[in-house]
Amino acid sequence: MKFKIGTSEKLDMLKFKNLGQEREKIIKSSYTDNVKFDYKLNNLVKIIHPKEIKVTVTNIINETLETKTFELKPLNGTLPNFKAGQYIVLDIMKNGHIYKRSYSISSSPKDLSSYQITVKKVRNGLVSNYLLNNVKVGMEFTIHGPFGNFTYNRLRDKYDVLALVGGSGITPIMSLARAINDNLEDLNLTIIYGDHEEKDLIFKKELDELAKKNDNIKVRYLLSDEHSSVYDTGLISKDTISEYEIGKYSYFVCGPIHFYHHLNEIFKELDIPNKLIRHDIFKENEVLKHIKHNLTVLTNDEKITLSCYEDEPILQALEEADIDAPRKCLVGECGFCRSKLIEGKIRTDETRLREADKDYNYIHPCVSYPLSDITIKLCK
Repeated sequence: MKFKIGTSEKLDMLKFKNLGQEREKIIKSSYTDNVKFDYKLNNLVKIIHPKEIKVTVTNIINETLETKTFELKPLNGTLPNFKAGQYIVLDIMKNGHIYKRSYSISSSPKDLSSYQITVKKVRNGLVSNYLLNNVKVGMEFTIHGPFGNFTYNRLRDKYDVLALVGGSGITPIMSLARAINDNLEDLNLTIIYGDHEEKDLIFKKELDELAKKNDNIKVRYLLSDEHSSVYDTGLISKDTISEYEIGKYSYFVCGPIHFYHHLNEIFKELDIPNKLIRHDIFKENEVLKHIKHNLTVLTNDEKITLSCYEDEPILQALEEADIDAPRKCLVGECGFCRSKLIEGKIRTDETRLREADKDYNYIHPCVSYPLSDITIKLCK
């Protein structure tokens, strides 16, 4: 069957044929000078949430024998708003290198004249030990943030929250308790706080005071290494969690890596769905062997070879070589430092890596340790 093409169809075909040429003319005649203004919204973001903030230490509080709270005030203006549970990244200059470490804000979001971060001594902790031993009132630092999603959301979370805390994991939960006390958050918060001995409990006096004057804050302590008629003894267990009605609570978990793994198994046994569980993992260094390996780093521009050690995260080797690797949370949560492992073997504390990343050999250098000579490609 033959079709007859009319005049209008022929004109349409001709227009389509010449479309590319017409577009090229329009593009060539367009304005090509650089834009000389910023959008008002972008300028507002720069003001209320700058990429970096200069702060000074105005107060240091001894919380326990191994824990201090540092009050940080901005050199100019006030600090950005934050939600209880978020963290900042602190730049530390040590031995001529810049190290970045994340610390939860422990103060209430009500007062933006300062942030408080609470730091506990970490075995072999390069930065935490420096902060505890060397930082004095008046010293200045650069911070970034706030960041993080370990926050209460009334559209997502239950009105009743069970906070399961290990050691210094109390810091973001302390911020949440203070926010409740300041009427910034509306929820029932029950805290089960586990540590070794009573002397290790951070903020205990204030937590007890908050629980006394707020019906929606409750605190329970468990001591693993001390027997007392006042406190429960042992670890947070399946039986401990089962005492609280399953299905009524959202679960906020904050503590070291092994604490997370321990509770994750309990959640599976109790058939608690992931949608009710929030995690904020605190990294804790293990005692490993100081064995040297070669680390080859591939960037878009160059190939760099340096040394790394089995008892240090790969990211620390990058920092000490002044390689500007992307990083933010430093505990394997945000994925900002995600890099491709080209060759070699590693050990990792990884908990949040996507399955696709595992299949294609992507790692988080902040929680990965070399077990051989390795080669990685930075994904900047």
